[in-house]
Amino acid sequence: MAQAEKDLTTLVTSVITLKKSSQHRIITNDSENRSFQLKIIDGFIRLYCMNDIGNNTTESTLALIHAGTDSSICWNNHRRLMIEALEESKVEFNQKDQPVNTNVYLENWILDLYEIKQPADSLERLIKLFLLLAKSKGNQGANTEQTLISGLSHRRIGEIISSTRPTISRHLGWMQRQKLIDVDAVTKTMRLNLVQLQVKQDELFAQPRPHLH
Repeated sequence: MAQAEKDLTTLVTSVITLKKSSQHRIITNDSENRSFQLKIIDGFIRLYCMNDIGNNTTESTLALIHAGTDSSICWNNHRRLMIEALEESKVEFNQKDQPVNTNVYLENWILDLYEIKQPADSLERLIKLFLLLAKSKGNQGANTEQTLISGLSHRRIGEIISSTRPTISRHLGWMQRQKLIDVDAVTKTMRLNLVQLQVKQDELFAQPRPHLH
């Protein structure tokens, strides 16, 4: 996190290039920059907010945004809103002095991530996350059978679906053995095999199950 803190700066230009993975930028600071348009020209970013509770600071992922996405956002919350480059990215940022007409992009992502966290089984939550990422990238004209995902650590995936890093590592290993995903040993990029993921989801989780306490 030390490197991330070193990279923190407030957005002051219309177009910024995040030249390396895990580079962060502040979008909102206190009461500033509440209304803005965000366009991802290249790359893949994570939109998140900082939660300050006493001396403890945590992060909540709000959206995972692929290139080609253009969204209008009005952020009426005291939490600091930030972006993280999950791969080399170029982002166009336009601050608005007046409230903008939002296109509910952020609201939809927040609701989708909330729904993903509802199943009791962490494997089901992980499969749902991967299918959501594939769907969001598919809306940008990507391959409908395979999707490449990079920049998400096991710890970060755990935060997104309310699980732990060891559990995510175990699930991903199982997914590789089941040929649901392929992972590049050098770049750590994941190739999601969407047909197999959907089939496995239906096979394991399509039938109603009693709630697990």
